[in-house]
Amino acid sequence: MKHALYEHPITHQFALIRLPRQFADGDPVTTTPSDHWFGNREQALATLRELFNEDDEPAADERHA
Repeated sequence: MKHALYEHPITHQFALIRLPRQFADGDPVTTTPSDHWFGNREQALATLRELFNEDDEPAADERHA
């Protein structure tokens, strides 16, 4: 799953946005009301590290294969 760190151009708040499967560089980025916004870049990056850790863990169905 692809994620992007997005900075709102007016509020300068940051959000981690889940990108569509077919996303390519240059495609427009859209935010949704369910996106979690952070007051600064460091907070958002800390959450991004957690996402990487989740991606590294095998899924439940893979653990029992």
